[in-house]
Amino acid sequence: MKNTIIFLIFVIYATLIFFIPNNIWILAIAIINLTLMIRIKLNLKRTMKNLLDFMPFILFTFIFNCILDNYINAIWMAVKLLLVCNITYIYSKTITVAKLAKTIKNICKPLEIFKINTDEIEVLVSISLSMIPVIKKEYREVKEACEAKNISFNIKNIKIILSKMLLSIIKRINEIDDSLVEKGYEN
Repeated sequence: MKNTIIFLIFVIYATLIFFIPNNIWILAIAIINLTLMIRIKLNLKRTMKNLLDFMPFILFTFIFNCILDNYINAIWMAVKLLLVCNITYIYSKTITVAKLAKTIKNICKPLEIFKINTDEIEVLVSISLSMIPVIKKEYREVKEACEAKNISFNIKNIKIILSKMLLSIIKRINEIDDSLVEKGYEN
């Protein structure tokens, strides 16, 4: 129940960041994020690296908002996105995949009225979140293999790149399927 409450607070907090006015409240949110980082003892260097990983997305959004709106509102939107990415990173460091899957299952409990199996939702969320590092690893391996074979890693060679990635991801999915069948989880 505690994880469910924390998750709901996180979702509300992250959503409200976009609705606060463009003023001193942004500074208050930044101080809250910084306090949470200190409280759970996050590595500042790793946190900054994580935020830098999101910079292309944030810059794209900034440019898009500059085109559609004005640059001041675009700056505020970029700052808000930065804060949301930061709080998401903080939340991800405080919960495991299993706990998050259990939390989603608890939130979906009312769906049992409609005969939806929430245990299956829990397994699906767990598998989905566990696949993210696998996909990142496959991406790195395919990129390194392309570089080793002097194949440029660009849109022109997307067919080769995606076929290699999808093949290895499908193999991993089959391994997960076999593991679930061996553990007796079948429909």
